[in-house]
Amino acid sequence: MTGPGISGTRTFLVVCDFDDTAAECNVAQLLLAEFAGPAAAAVQRAYRDGKLAFRDYQEKMFNTVAAPVEDLMAYAREHVTLRPGLHDAITATRERGGAFVIASAGMDFYVKPVLAANGLGDVPVLSVTGAPATAGGATMTFRYDYPAGQERCRDWAVCKCDPIEKARSRDEHVIFIGDGLRSDACAAEKADTVFARSRLLEHCKDNGIEAIEFDDFHPIARHISGLDLGRKGPGDRVTNAESMPETMKAIE
Repeated sequence: MTGPGISGTRTFLVVCDFDDTAAECNVAQLLLAEFAGPAAAAVQRAYRDGKLAFRDYQEKMFNTVAAPVEDLMAYAREHVTLRPGLHDAITATRERGGAFVIASAGMDFYVKPVLAANGLGDVPVLSVTGAPATAGGATMTFRYDYPAGQERCRDWAVCKCDPIEKARSRDEHVIFIGDGLRSDACAAEKADTVFARSRLLEHCKDNGIEAIEFDDFHPIARHISGLDLGRKGPGDRVTNAESMPETMKAIE
């Protein structure tokens, strides 16, 4: 997933969460609020009571939907807005010879259509893969595939640490962008540079993880454009503080 690096420097990977990060809302919640069936209330209670892991909760919730998957895809394309500056961050990454990947514990049947509707259909997506279990996919009777799932993080569906660990094993600089806890917290601990908001920002503050607060992707794009890709020692966490705009807040 990585492009050619600038001569004499390291290349890099940007791993970005989707719901509430690349997208301005939680798309899964948006779709379930519109399409979930009557059985969803019992599933939600079981999840709140700690009887279901997130992965099982998500499957059961979407399995309450009776509408064709095409209806959910169309609804997502029409109602979901991407966070300002995302295009700029992706462009800056590619111009610097890096790679930008969306990593989400959500479903590809809403992530990919939203990206494509915004001219970003060529951005790689690492997510849960939903495949119709019935001929023609006439209903939301899905089987769920986990191309990035690992036993250590089975409960939250997608291991965002997987691409990060692979990139760092190749001595690539890794930037992680996220907002949540389940799969984002672990990824934040392993990335070189972290951009965080919401619950992930609070987690970083509480656990001594250096992170940069963000509201949109414009400062992230500027950070990437000025990124120092000189070689660092093994395990160094890089913040590139010298090139951060004043609007960025480093969380000590």
